Amino acid sequence: MKAELALIAKELDELDAQREKMLVVTREITRRAREAIFALHHGDLGKAGTELERARELIKELYELKQTHPQLYYSGGVLNAQTEYVEASLLASLLAGEGLPGFEELLVEPQAYLAGLGDLVGELRRYVLNILREGMVDKAWSILEFMEEIYVELGKFSYPEALVPGLRHKVDVARVILENTRNDVLFFERSRDLAQRIERLLEAMKGR
Repeated sequence: MKAELALIAKELDELDAQREKMLVVTREITRRAREAIFALHHGDLGKAGTELERARELIKELYELKQTHPQLYYSGGVLNAQTEYVEASLLASLLAGEGLPGFEELLVEPQAYLAGLGDLVGELRRYVLNILREGMVDKAWSILEFMEEIYVELGKFSYPEALVPGLRHKVDVARVILENTRNDVLFFERSRDLAQRIERLLEAMKGR
């Protein structure tokens, strides 16, 4: 019995060491992804690219766990880090005018991809508000249309919570974000149109 328990202890020691390593990696992925998103919103595409490249290297390290320690790989911590990475990667591709990468290309699980896509709606709202301040109403409508497409498509995934954890909540949040963003774009558009009409009226009065 002692020999068997010693063997189990050895296995658990190895698993615990890998778990500690995994925690460090997932925290770093999350940090890099958030730094990339911050850089994207401030127009620093170079820094965003650097952060995402480093995050991808770490994502590859996590992916190796799928073969060696699947019980760790399929833990919530890995999926959460992958979700952050997906969100940042999709935002970067969208702002660069590129096609969105798929979950296999990003080396993440489908559930993490869906969650990251859901979180992307919130970042796109932030982007819309930024470009509205610059008067880019037409572009804001285009982004809003894409946000709505995300909401509609994610709403079709009517799977149990155990299969797609947190997705239903993200869809509900996306609906609220969509409504608020649509109201914001409408307000800016009407304000712009009103300002233009007033300006034309003032110009006409000057000509009299």
